[in-house]
Amino acid sequence: MSNLKQCPIEKAFDHVGKKWGINIIRDLFLGKKRFRDFLAANPELSTKMLSSRLRELERKGIIEKRIAQKSPLLIEYHLTDKGRKLRPVLYSLAVYAVQECPKEIIASNASAADAMREIKAAFG
Repeated sequence: MSNLKQCPIEKAFDHVGKKWGINIIRDLFLGKKRFRDFLAANPELSTKMLSSRLRELERKGIIEKRIAQKSPLLIEYHLTDKGRKLRPVLYSLAVYAVQECPKEIIASNASAADAMREIKAAFG
């Protein structure tokens, strides 16, 4: 990789891989749009950290903030074209996890096939 200034994989993870960033992007693909939705989906995520990550993802052009309603103020977050390009990446990572770490991620009452159907519905 002598022709590259930086490893592209490292740069990609730097772009989206900070703690909670991937979770927020995943949640947007799953239909979550509001601040409270992200908090509910990630109970260990603090409001301060969520605010920081949302600003960072917005600054990097992966998400955009929209005012859905002015009174009372209602803000929603949406993936940009740049953010939506992460769909096949997240799909591949999820498939990898199901195949290589099934005991760690698949619920005891589910099968790998069930997990794959869920992943395809979200990212496929």
